[in-house]
Amino acid sequence: MLSLASSFVYALLTDRVLLVDFDDSMSGLFCEPFPDDATWLLPGDFTFKGRSNGEKFRGVYSLGNLLEKSEKKHDEEIAVQATALLYLYLSGDNNYDMLFYRDDTQKLLTNVPWLVLRSDQHFVPYFFVMPGFRAELDRLFPDKEAVFQHVGRYLFSPTNRVWGRVARFYDTYLAKAEQRIGLQVRVFYPDKTPASLMLPHILRCMQVVSATRSRTLKAVLVASLLEEFYTELKGGGGGVAAVGVYQTSHEGWQETGNGAHNVKALVDIYLLSMCDVLVTSHFSTFGYVAHSLAGLRPWYLQNPGDYEAKRNEPACVRAVSPEPCFHFHPYYDTNSANHGDAAGGGPAPVIMNCEDYEWGFKLANLKY
Repeated sequence: MLSLASSFVYALLTDRVLLVDFDDSMSGLFCEPFPDDATWLLPGDFTFKGRSNGEKFRGVYSLGNLLEKSEKKHDEEIAVQATALLYLYLSGDNNYDMLFYRDDTQKLLTNVPWLVLRSDQHFVPYFFVMPGFRAELDRLFPDKEAVFQHVGRYLFSPTNRVWGRVARFYDTYLAKAEQRIGLQVRVFYPDKTPASLMLPHILRCMQVVSATRSRTLKAVLVASLLEEFYTELKGGGGGVAAVGVYQTSHEGWQETGNGAHNVKALVDIYLLSMCDVLVTSHFSTFGYVAHSLAGLRPWYLQNPGDYEAKRNEPACVRAVSPEPCFHFHPYYDTNSANHGDAAGGGPAPVIMNCEDYEWGFKLANLKY
């Protein structure tokens, strides 16, 4: 959802049409976002449908490969303009693909009819660093802390299948509470940071966020692949006076490509976005979508590591902005003449380093 929203913003900025290549596991999640019987789905008989993951496709049509080869011959403009289709791989490798974020590269891409974009990143923040896009972005998004919220609420309307589950769960378990607290926990490295090691830390954070309205009847929604966090809070381990503690499902592990699993994940995202307070895992794109849709500044759980050494440190930190983090942005000045130069001049005034990942960038309404 993060990369899809970013791709939509890019399409707006460059006067392109957005088409998506959903596999079977993604069908039935979202309604068509565009009016007048228009569809955003790539036609089933499209030449390159389902082939963009192949190494051969990436090698032949890659923007990065083309720029790397043509740079040696000083004919980047000729090479790009002679191409009808290019593959943009924007998933964090700090290589020639990152030249996508240069204004001069964008000028070359205006002559390419088809762009196949693949990413797992929320790359909108870096558009605000690019002079060619900044003025239009300021007109589209005067509030820099509501970019994903506006785009996401437009693009991602759940189907009746998904929304029915959301509504039933909310009405049954969450509606009667005066305050709803959402807890989203992602265990990235179970061997290094098992649930048993994380639990005391999470419970400390829950006590902090629930203390602000101590007399309020609360409902706690736990979103996690694991059951342990729900069980501990359900037993009163968090010291949170709640109407109840609830969990929609606990799959045990992530099942990429499983449609039923994706439905359950999306249900959790929307339920979390309806909470009044959110506690989410650091670095979690799942959590980013939930709090950004809600427009809420979340509490980020402390970066997993040496929990014993961090027992006296804050268990969680409040975010400055609800916006998602762009984890793997270019580490050089993409708008300099030499793509290997160190970033000069610092980020744009609306960009800050992420609270949960100091090397990342995110949007915020900063005041200097």
